[in-house]
Amino acid sequence: MYVNYYDRTEKLPEENPTIGILLCTAKNDTLVKMTLPSDNNTIVASKYQLYLPTEQQLIAEVERVKKEWEETR
Repeated sequence: MYVNYYDRTEKLPEENPTIGILLCTAKNDTLVKMTLPSDNNTIVASKYQLYLPTEQQLIAEVERVKKEWEETR
């Protein structure tokens, strides 16, 4: 919900839309649907793990996805 709040109240018009990462210990489709904007078509799901990744693993995954995205632009 903080992403929607930020986009609606803090983000400047020239800035890109805010992204967020949901870290959950269990799948909850209702929570995800209520957290995202109703017009969101870009949600990608995930893999579920019993334990949260380390900070270094999260950084590496974000960098990996960022690189893939930049290569497809």
